[in-house]
Amino acid sequence: MTRTSLDDAQWVSLMLVMQQIPLVWKRDDVALRRFVEAALWICRTGAPWRDLPDGLGLWSSVYHRWRRWCLRGWWEVIFEALLPSLLANGLLLLDSTTCKAHRAASGAVGSSAIARALGRILRLITSSGHHSDLRYATALASGIPACDAALDRRYISAPLRAAFAAEGCTIHTPPKRGMVDPPAWDPVLYARRHHVENLFSRLKDFARITLRRDKTRRSWMGFAHLAATMINLRIAESGHRPLGHWASPRCGGRRRSPSPPSPR
Repeated sequence: MTRTSLDDAQWVSLMLVMQQIPLVWKRDDVALRRFVEAALWICRTGAPWRDLPDGLGLWSSVYHRWRRWCLRGWWEVIFEALLPSLLANGLLLLDSTTCKAHRAASGAVGSSAIARALGRILRLITSSGHHSDLRYATALASGIPACDAALDRRYISAPLRAAFAAEGCTIHTPPKRGMVDPPAWDPVLYARRHHVENLFSRLKDFARITLRRDKTRRSWMGFAHLAATMINLRIAESGHRPLGHWASPRCGGRRRSPSPPSPR
């Protein structure tokens, strides 16, 4: 398996989902797999559609099929169908990043926000790059079970904290300097927030997302969901311990205290 192709286990996982989607043409498994690998090649390399290798199909046919799948939301359906079952006592991580648009794309700046728990990407949304991250935090985390959330200082907000608390989730954010009566937070939980930053680095390994060559938001989100699906599948195959299996101290787990400072 290379970075731009699927191994058999990944293809079986994808095919099981595609078989449940109405109107997906499934008569030729070989042709369907070639189409998915063509989309993955474009996503990974960031190359124009016209540069698609001949062995992966006629670029115009692959592009129009890709566009139909994006308009019908099938890449998002596949992404959501392969999500793991979530633990109620998990740790939720939220963050955002900005991708400057290519000169051929529409719009100056595009922004993507991600929720991550259990070691995998759970949700992707897009927003205008000049908007505050705080505006989309509630929608991003809505309906995702968790008892703790590690967020950076951009998400310090009493209304947001109250909204999360209403769903049984406590936000852990370091206070800003000079903040009067800062809320309590757990530095051990907050230290795990680097996982979501690492996840953004893995997403940006897919050049089509980083360069943002697409003219429409739906096409760009199609590539984002494809990349997120591949990342989740590879995390599942790697056998790493899922982040959500670590029990939060607030939900019955063992609390881990920071190491005491060494004496001078």
